[in-house]
Amino acid sequence: MLDRTKAPETYEIDAVTLQIAEVQHLPNGVKLHMIKNETQPVIRLDFVFNAGKWYEAHPGASDLTAKMLFEGSLHYTARQIADQVAYYGASFDSNHGYDRTEFTLYCLSKHLKALLPLVCDVIQNPVFPEEEFDLLKQRTIQNLRVQRQKNNYLATQALTQQLYGENHPYVFGLEESHLNQLTLATLKQFYASRYDSNQLEIFACGDLDRTIEEELKESLQSLNINRKEPIEATHQILELKPQETIVKMPDSLQSSIRVGKRFPLIQDLDYLKLKVLNEILGGYFGSRLMRNIREDKGYTYGIHSVISPKEKDSIFYIGTDVNYAVTDKTIEEIKKEILQLQQEDVPEEELHTVKNYMLGKFINNIATIFDQADKYKRVVLHDLDPNHYNQYITTIRTITAPELKGLAQKYLDIDSLHIAIAGRKAE
Repeated sequence: MLDRTKAPETYEIDAVTLQIAEVQHLPNGVKLHMIKNETQPVIRLDFVFNAGKWYEAHPGASDLTAKMLFEGSLHYTARQIADQVAYYGASFDSNHGYDRTEFTLYCLSKHLKALLPLVCDVIQNPVFPEEEFDLLKQRTIQNLRVQRQKNNYLATQALTQQLYGENHPYVFGLEESHLNQLTLATLKQFYASRYDSNQLEIFACGDLDRTIEEELKESLQSLNINRKEPIEATHQILELKPQETIVKMPDSLQSSIRVGKRFPLIQDLDYLKLKVLNEILGGYFGSRLMRNIREDKGYTYGIHSVISPKEKDSIFYIGTDVNYAVTDKTIEEIKKEILQLQQEDVPEEELHTVKNYMLGKFINNIATIFDQADKYKRVVLHDLDPNHYNQYITTIRTITAPELKGLAQKYLDIDSLHIAIAGRKAE
């Protein structure tokens, strides 16, 4: 009988075993990664193209091109695409990023065979109907106008402009003028130059038995997308002088604050250690920034720090929204917390708490097969060491307070921080 007077035993986490994908190179150049797990009768397919913002000749092209693929293909109208996906209780959507664009299908494994012809047709045979393009462009502009009324949108955009320059693809967000300049010909050209089955990576995970695997390979090897107008994009990442920028919103009662800088690439030897430093500073609810600026000062409901890795760079930033009257005081407190990390060792009890939290969060984040597939996909797309996540666990368990202080001194120099504010300050 279970003895409820005794707490469950706990165990140290030394390493994890993530499921390994079977990788096949199909005759059409597609690389297919399969992670099999028959626990639930569901499947996820991710189609990943080198077609993110990095490759745009015109801002907004990658986003609208991805969305236009759902507006009609050779054998399906936009309505038929939506209706068939809904009929099978599936989900089929796109996500465009800074480096890549992904198309993701979720469905019951028994319906995959019925949905594959539609998915392949959408990806391979878009027709770019002009009427649908005009409507999509109008909707996107309307949504952008709403977003550009928000301080946090403007502050994040201003910070990334400071880090990369105004026209760099790693700058967050869009201007309405960018969308107004987009034409249907621009999107067709982007599709022709960036969608290529020879560079397509497909990640399949879930209930992939032998029959489904064969059906999947048969459909996917029929994809034949060849770049007709290749464009290889190159963008410089410059070292820009730190500054403070304010996007004035005279009637705003709040200010959005972003404090940040460029950080090492995800492959860098210090990157995993910096993840621990970030967690202490502002990565979770019990972080130093939360305790100081939310709990002690009452300046905000929430404040966070983030390391955001891209394929060709990374950024670190702190973000919060505060009453405009305490804008300068909040920035001062942020700097105080960073200086303390540079000057004092993290107390043993605090470091122990953060380590346990990070290990527990990581285990929770690999609980499902889809979670594990996401981790595997990151390893592949960022060209990481296959043992990356065990290195992550080892780093968390073994990093010391003096190491963290040294990292704060090396990477968080106050004079290297860019500051962007959207709103106003106290007069």
